[in-house]
Amino acid sequence: MIVSFISFSLLAEAQETNGNVAASQTFEQYLSLYLSTDNSKTVSTASINSFVEKLESKKQSFKKESEFLQYTFNQTHRKFLKHYKQYCTFTELVDKGTYNCLTATGLYALLLQRFDIEYTIVETNYHIFLLAKTEQGTVLLETTDPLNGFISNSSEIEKRISAYKQNELMTVEKNKTMYAYNFNLYHAVDLDQMLGLMYYNLAIEAYNDQEIQLSISYLDQATLRYQSARIEEFSAIILLTLQASKLEASVKNSYLQKVKAIQTKKLSGLANGY
Repeated sequence: MIVSFISFSLLAEAQETNGNVAASQTFEQYLSLYLSTDNSKTVSTASINSFVEKLESKKQSFKKESEFLQYTFNQTHRKFLKHYKQYCTFTELVDKGTYNCLTATGLYALLLQRFDIEYTIVETNYHIFLLAKTEQGTVLLETTDPLNGFISNSSEIEKRISAYKQNELMTVEKNKTMYAYNFNLYHAVDLDQMLGLMYYNLAIEAYNDQEIQLSISYLDQATLRYQSARIEEFSAIILLTLQASKLEASVKNSYLQKVKAIQTKKLSGLANGY
């Protein structure tokens, strides 16, 4: 009986250790992928790794998982989330403290993954947020709100989710025309699909800057990682833009073929159940 007990104890310890290693490896893998999206210069991950080590050293001092999560939420905002910008990259978040709801949610998702806290990333038409499942209950993380973005009250969570499901633009900048999607999204996405959304955002930014070729390139990268209604709709917008453009005929035809290939890839992905 003693031998059996010791064996079980060692097995449990080994499983826990393997889980920690896997969580750490996933964190490092996706941190590298998110930082590579904009093809910018290599950014040091020393600050983020040091931050994770500090969180790890503090974790045992919290009796409740939800308290550790709130500490992580607050400290992450203080350390990395300093300036909101509608379009920015994950590199800018790590390097400059510039963030939006997508990159901030990506960072929190990686931290929850690293500390083995169960979570769901929820995508809507114009927003993305996190639901974390702690031992004390569900917590909604609104990553763009440093003061009131940690929500543990169940009725307040329901109110927030109800508002998100309306799929309305939260803010509209003056003197700008905003495109309204012809669909309603409210579903979970994983870390790979988050990577696709980061490429999608880059495609939107390039399009707004009238860099059509770059926009198409980023859209292609997005499609490889996420078969999304928003990507399908945006590819149709690019096609219309190209058809109305005054580009030289051979250039226009080349771009049109690339976008049509992206749309075909999207349809193929749907056919295969992606």
